[in-house]
Amino acid sequence: MRKIAQIFEIGVVLLLLSIVSNAQTDWKGSYSFSENGAKNAGGTTIFISHELEIFDGGEGLVARLQSNGYQTSADLVCSTKVEGSKLMIYFQSYGENNMFEPYSPGDLLLTLERKAAKGKYVVLTYWGKFTPSIPKNEKSGKVYFEKSTVLTRTQN
Repeated sequence: MRKIAQIFEIGVVLLLLSIVSNAQTDWKGSYSFSENGAKNAGGTTIFISHELEIFDGGEGLVARLQSNGYQTSADLVCSTKVEGSKLMIYFQSYGENNMFEPYSPGDLLLTLERKAAKGKYVVLTYWGKFTPSIPKNEKSGKVYFEKSTVLTRTQN
């Protein structure tokens, strides 16, 4: 009876490791979010695009968040942490193209949550230190970032 209990415990541990591994793999890919703020007083279009790339960094998932557009240029190198259906994205360092440097290592930039809605999965965004440029997009818990492709690369 004891041997059966040990085999069961090993099976549970292997199942949990498989679930954690799959949860991380499910997040890999490119996500995008575009903001359109119409035109400013001078007639210039206020448009900002945010590209989030999540990939295998060797010891887990890492991310790169780039924002470009009207008065915006950010290149953020990030670490991640998976907890259940959520992916927390933490600032680690700056890439080469930044206008401003307001973050410190370890700052929680944002959290993504995978949730079923109307028979398909959506990704909800919860803003942390990183916030959208257009005020109408500041409400957390809505769909902003949408997955576009699956990546298989690793960090160089």
